Amino acid sequence: MGVRRVIAPLAVLAVLASGCADRLEPEDETPPPLENPTMQLADWSELHAGPYGVPERALQSYSYAAAIMDRSAPECGIGWPTLAAIGSVMSNHGRAEEARVGEDGIVSPELRNLDLADPDRASERVDDTDAGRLDGTSTQDVPMGPMQFSPSRWQQWGTDADNDGDANPDSFDDAALSTARFLCAVGGDLRTPEGWTRGVSQFYPSTMFVMKVHDVSVTYSR
Repeated sequence: MGVRRVIAPLAVLAVLASGCADRLEPEDETPPPLENPTMQLADWSELHAGPYGVPERALQSYSYAAAIMDRSAPECGIGWPTLAAIGSVMSNHGRAEEARVGEDGIVSPELRNLDLADPDRASERVDDTDAGRLDGTSTQDVPMGPMQFSPSRWQQWGTDADNDGDANPDSFDDAALSTARFLCAVGGDLRTPEGWTRGVSQFYPSTMFVMKVHDVSVTYSR
């Protein structure tokens, strides 16, 4: 069972236009489905972080989340390149605004309300749902962490992937696995162009975002 899957070039455009395209196929270079999010994928991540230009600690989180979903929901077929592409588009893998990914997977300083995915949508105001408990502001909801979850979505999908007792949107482990769970739930079979596009577009409803994620995913799958 592979976790490295990506939509074929230009398939996103075909899906958005007509809803039909060729079936996706798994790629090689699959990380092993191991148990520990911070240690057991370290060797694989260390080997691939440089060539892919992804922080090693972030790559551990992406590959762990994909491996866990490959075991718990194999019918989804999510690949780590899709998760890494979303992280790249949303926050440059947690490096936006000079932030850094710590050895514990925590991104600091906290990333809030970035506009990298689609600047035209970044100014849209969303009513507050968490009284500032998660995002630090009670005037409106703002996206949080390396995957830019909204507070309302985090309250539904936030997952404690690193077993520290807290589902933290600023933790790469938690954010990556929460993203994978969401994509699998709304997209279904992400090995198909229709499922992949449905999942990614519901994560962030913007054609620009879907195309950016597609292009980066292709790069990571080479």
